Amino acid sequence: MRSPRNIIAIALVLCGTVWSLPMQSGRDDSWPEPTPGYSAIDPAVFGVTAYRGKLRLSGHTSSQQHEQRLERAAAQHFGQQVLQFEYRPLGVAPAWWDEATVELLALLATTTSPSARLEQDELRVKAVVGDKSVIESHVRALRHILPAATNIDIRLTEVDASLSAAALCQQQFSRIKPGPVGFAESGTRMRASAYPVLDRIIALADACRDSTISITGHTDSSGSEAWNRQLSLARAQAVASHLEKRGIDARRLVVAGAGSSQPIADNATRYGRGQNRRIEFRLEPAR
Repeated sequence: MRSPRNIIAIALVLCGTVWSLPMQSGRDDSWPEPTPGYSAIDPAVFGVTAYRGKLRLSGHTSSQQHEQRLERAAAQHFGQQVLQFEYRPLGVAPAWWDEATVELLALLATTTSPSARLEQDELRVKAVVGDKSVIESHVRALRHILPAATNIDIRLTEVDASLSAAALCQQQFSRIKPGPVGFAESGTRMRASAYPVLDRIIALADACRDSTISITGHTDSSGSEAWNRQLSLARAQAVASHLEKRGIDARRLVVAGAGSSQPIADNATRYGRGQNRRIEFRLEPAR
């Protein structure tokens, strides 16, 4: 049986309502990754991500004592997760850096699937919560620690934790209309418009990790049916390969080719043939 925290994590992708808490205004939505290599004069940055049972802390620390405090706080708040530490000993950090990073961990521990990035003039947080009020005391504590001019951007997805994981997945799967995955004529090369569709499938599959995904390829009526079945299977396999490269376990994928036996449009027209060259998905959540 899944815990409420796991159920909330599933809902991050499926059906959460975004609650945005902008403490200050004026930054864009990009989340740049720290660049490899650093020097002691680089601005301090600290990142936290918790995903798939792993907690990763990365960025600048002020001292060995600071690192020990972080590790104790991580073990206290995230003890059931695999802990990963990638420190950048800075030597020089703002006076409030140690307290802010430790308090940030306490805030994130009240959420599910959090990610956060702290810089000297900005804090960004994304996470899932069952009740947004649970983080308010930690937000107040951070505002007290951070300089007044710090831009604080906290974005939460609030969900109903009373739903079971299977019910939540089944509810979303019954509503999904991912759109067409189109192919060039007589080939397995996906059209550019296919990738946003596959991104949605990947997000759902990743959220409901016990589900299976059936991928069925279809062709138009050009050529022999034997060739069409071979081509439709190759197209389905191309899609499955893309999903695998994006992290979906191959054991969850069921691939088939239906050839031209199930048209949805008129093969006598160019438009109809384009519609018939497609991939259909069926997602089956765990019962």
